[in-house]
Amino acid sequence: MYSHFDTDRWVTPFGLIFVGAMITVWMLARRNALGANIDGSHVDLLFPIAVIVGITGGTIVAIFMPMDHMLAGEMMNHGIRIRLFGMLATAAIGVFVYSRLTKISFRRLLDVFAVPTLVGLMIHRVGCFFAGCCWGDVAKPLDAGYFTSQISTVPMLNGLTNGVQYPPGSLPFEQHVALGLINPDALASLPVVPVQLYEVALLLLMVLALWRFPWRAYPQGTIAVLVTCSYAVMRFFVEYMRADGHIAMGNLTITQLQCLVLLCSAMLLPRMLFRPGKLLAG
Repeated sequence: MYSHFDTDRWVTPFGLIFVGAMITVWMLARRNALGANIDGSHVDLLFPIAVIVGITGGTIVAIFMPMDHMLAGEMMNHGIRIRLFGMLATAAIGVFVYSRLTKISFRRLLDVFAVPTLVGLMIHRVGCFFAGCCWGDVAKPLDAGYFTSQISTVPMLNGLTNGVQYPPGSLPFEQHVALGLINPDALASLPVVPVQLYEVALLLLMVLALWRFPWRAYPQGTIAVLVTCSYAVMRFFVEYMRADGHIAMGNLTITQLQCLVLLCSAMLLPRMLFRPGKLLAG
């Protein structure tokens, strides 16, 4: 995720879509809260707190992950990147603190925000497509040496799309120049897979599948776990089509490693969710 603000343009399509996504999450979470017998004013107060804490925490996490800034090795080392998982994890800490102060179930609050967060992310990815961030692999086979596995599309997807091209100054363009795939005076980047739109379609399917899930009838935290695990699995495979993730271990990006950690952690959560007594009620 990138800011895409500069001294000349404070209002961008990316920024407007991001704000629209945040408002959508807010409204849907408020609706969920009322359905769970939680006063909507708690969402009105908690949501901006969670956003501020999430962005701040995500930025701090990014500072300590310099390797994740490397989009083409040392040839292109981008600035601060607020990674989604870092932002959500620190936002969850803010939600936890708020739950302790207000005596509202932490897991119930996570349920309230779970599916709305997917909807917001789906809208946000449309902004990513227009801004050129979170871009996809080059939409044709190529040999980029060490970076081939990072920016070359999955072979079975070759020919599925002609790809989209981004103008000079965009991150895909800068990456392709840094890797010597195009000249600095080229008119556009190489065609890249519109992976942002692929993720939008997959998120829509997830939202449609989970929207009518009767989460209030299940132990608190159930829908939050389902959303987390579903997105982690989907994102793990989508990463194979993204070119902005530095390969960290074997053929896996840092984000894919984070997805694996989430899934392994989730294996312990059912025992907590279904434990009788105080923990289930809280």
